[in-house]
Amino acid sequence: MPYRVLVLEGDSEQRVWLSDWLAKEFVVDSCGLAREALEKAKQGKPDLLVLAVDVPDMPGMSFLAVLRDTDYGHGLPVIAVAPERTEEGVLRAFDLGVEDYLVRPFDPRELVARCRTVLRRRYERGEYLGAPLSIAGVEIDPGQRRCQARGKRVTLRPREFALLEILMRKAGRVLTRPYLLETVWGMSSTADTRAVDVMVSRLRKALGPEAGKLVETVSKLGYCFREPET
Repeated sequence: MPYRVLVLEGDSEQRVWLSDWLAKEFVVDSCGLAREALEKAKQGKPDLLVLAVDVPDMPGMSFLAVLRDTDYGHGLPVIAVAPERTEEGVLRAFDLGVEDYLVRPFDPRELVARCRTVLRRRYERGEYLGAPLSIAGVEIDPGQRRCQARGKRVTLRPREFALLEILMRKAGRVLTRPYLLETVWGMSSTADTRAVDVMVSRLRKALGPEAGKLVETVSKLGYCFREPET
């Protein structure tokens, strides 16, 4: 069954253009206002949201913050579409769990390809990942997307879970920021690596003060998941 994609785009011509291209591969619903998108996300339960950050009735990132506070939108994968790329805008988007960030103008085939990549990574990756893993009181189950730290359930967004998983599967090894950007984000290693720092900070906070210390910063290099010394 095709994946369902919701498009929120304030410009009617752009909305039709994006929807027509996405409809070649997905089931597409679209709207031009943030309040409509909230209702469609609740009722239609899309698998992915393509979000223009400049919708008329609410700033796109403000809308996303509201969406993240709902049961139906907390873990929804999102691809942001923006008229320009600014450091503040990119960091804000990734802080809110955006999976990918596209700047206009772009080839619509690139959007379709990125949607395909995000959907496969989000919904199909459990089919080929290894068994559950437990290190130093942190437990993950990729198939069920479950995480526990010190016996307590930890709620992680999709990219936070992916980041924790790669760190744990390569525990003891230093993973550079460019490597994490390519592996977890699927982005070029030349892109802004501060997104990695933001996500690590969120991950540590979610794990709690003790388990969060297991994600160690390695100066000028990147991050490493280390077991505490005994």
